[in-house]
Amino acid sequence: MKEIKMNKSAERVVDVLFLLAKSEAPLTLNEICQKLSFPKSSGFELIQTLVVKGFVEVDDARLKTYRLGLGAFEVGSAYLTNNDVTMQARQPIQELNRLVGSTVFLGIEDRGKIVYLDKAESHSVMRPTAKLGSRRYMHTTGLGKALLAAFPDEKIKYILENGDIAKKTEFSKVTIPEILNDVRGTRERGYSIDDREDNVEMFCMGSAIFDQWNEPVASISVASSYNGMTVEKKKLITELLQKTALDISKKLGYKGDRLYI
Repeated sequence: MKEIKMNKSAERVVDVLFLLAKSEAPLTLNEICQKLSFPKSSGFELIQTLVVKGFVEVDDARLKTYRLGLGAFEVGSAYLTNNDVTMQARQPIQELNRLVGSTVFLGIEDRGKIVYLDKAESHSVMRPTAKLGSRRYMHTTGLGKALLAAFPDEKIKYILENGDIAKKTEFSKVTIPEILNDVRGTRERGYSIDDREDNVEMFCMGSAIFDQWNEPVASISVASSYNGMTVEKKKLITELLQKTALDISKKLGYKGDRLYI
């Protein structure tokens, strides 16, 4: 495979945007340059250019801190608008949220991680902390586990062997045999279970979404408080989750009557 030559300036722009996107607080120029290991002089010019173009904003002029700007939001929104899965899933996940009273997430796999694309927010006091655009482990989240189970075993092993199988909580499964066994359970049930494996306060269930070629293209999950999970609520979520995932799949051209065939 021919080696791709990276443009240094373009690479730095992307790195800055991702850094600001992942940061929980605005960053100073010094912090940005230190974290990304490039000179302050060129960093200043790069940041100022991004400010002029609207991709970065000055958060506090006195402290000279920066955050993502409206331009970054516009580009991200354009992706969501042009993404067929997001468009077809938006109304169904909002309805699912209304029926179960818990936050519903939509995500896709990218480079071995699950990326949160959309959500229908619950108004309960206990809310999941995943932000749109954030990347999480596939082996610990209900969203990621649902997609893993829809992939062939060879792809699952490739993702796990080339990624970081981190232990998020004491309940996380972190060996390939454990994860593959969990995958088989998801396939048999028809939905994934994240039982405090990514967050000790949360219990999540997820299902993959398939397209017209029977390929898994996304997943949805319902995230609830672990302490608030009852047998009755689990049964309700299970039924509605599977129905919603199948309905979205059919909107994308899926011809089957059940998922995880």
